[in-house]
Amino acid sequence: MTRICLLSDGYPPWERGGAQKIAAQLAEGYARRGREVAVVTTVPDRSETGESVVSDAGVGVRRLWTPRWRRALPYLTVSNPLAARGVADFLDGFDPDAIHVHNAHYLSNAAVAAAGECDAPVVKTYHDAGTFAYGEYTAHVADAPRNLPVAGSAYRADPVRQAREQGLRYFPLRNRHNRRTLRRHVDVGVAVSDALRRALTANGMPCHRTVHNGVDAAAFRAVLGAAASEDEAFRDAYGLDDARIVLFGGRTGYTKGGAHLAAAFGRVADRTDDDVRLLVTGDDEFAARMRALAAPHGEKVVTTGWIPRADLRRAFRAAAVVATPSVHLDPFPTVNLEALAAGTPVVTTRFGGASELVDDGATGRVVDPRDVGELADALESFLGDPERADEAGRRGRRLVRDRFTVEGQVEAYLDLFETLEAGPSPRD
Repeated sequence: MTRICLLSDGYPPWERGGAQKIAAQLAEGYARRGREVAVVTTVPDRSETGESVVSDAGVGVRRLWTPRWRRALPYLTVSNPLAARGVADFLDGFDPDAIHVHNAHYLSNAAVAAAGECDAPVVKTYHDAGTFAYGEYTAHVADAPRNLPVAGSAYRADPVRQAREQGLRYFPLRNRHNRRTLRRHVDVGVAVSDALRRALTANGMPCHRTVHNGVDAAAFRAVLGAAASEDEAFRDAYGLDDARIVLFGGRTGYTKGGAHLAAAFGRVADRTDDDVRLLVTGDDEFAARMRALAAPHGEKVVTTGWIPRADLRRAFRAAAVVATPSVHLDPFPTVNLEALAAGTPVVTTRFGGASELVDDGATGRVVDPRDVGELADALESFLGDPERADEAGRRGRRLVRDRFTVEGQVEAYLDLFETLEAGPSPRD
């Protein structure tokens, strides 16, 4: 197996996000292991179409233009002839030995079908609930009893509820078409967490195994060995002084737990004489709402916007604790991986796959974010006890090094491709 093609709706640097970042690190990992790697992705700006090599590893990226009409996405997912034709033409010329499909909502089921027509095994990685949900899946959170595990049946999407919530965006044939396309044209479906796999199975999507995401632990080791002056420069740049920091990174918003975290942080700030800050990196559109909810401590909510990767690693190191209190099915938050790799404990959500990484009480806390008091107490347990935070961070760093590296993730997929190349397809 020498040529691998990845299909992904978005790809860095044109689009940020956890799924895009994971697709990129896999592509680069395959290339560094001697494979010829090509990526087909979409861009919403016609001026960005084309083909280029985007990394030292030699990954080539073909960028196809497609409209990004969010309201029409359920219909585009079924068939986007513009993108599907571009994918089919590229695959015909590239002649891959294996095809790795990531999020392909804008590329569409027609592009997945084109991949399935090639004489190459097709692996589909599910990064989210988008094949059965219209965006982030939240229904099971609203209905979940306190302090009880989420039953597999709770993940089953209710079409009546979806129709009521989505209005004209609801396309009753979409989920059925997704199931049929994936069963016919994908050899192995892979979820990034067991929680996501259970949800996919509950909705009839073919998902055969779990491969957890990994992180470039070496990059974080380099940051940990950097001079203290770099930490001071980062703190000075954002007026953080010597404050104890709660970090909230990546995409923010209500479903990411932004409202619950802001309210919990306000309680923490009320109860301590220490200087504490809530540092929001990445998307800051929800920041004004968070400041209002943290009142009268709104001025302690500090935003950076999207920052370079090196600065983001410094932010993880500067933080006393990282918070990912999502109130949706958050499959396997990349932020948690990065936090533990940096040696910073995590307070995370019980909804989704976070508990498959974060060991409650050892490397962080796993909480029900709907309980603002529980969330505040968990944050305080690390903000007010630096020794406990340091010990949890050390455990987290060892855990990532031993079990959640990008190298291990790349090897798992390469082994899967080789197995499929050598044997019969388990395609339904």
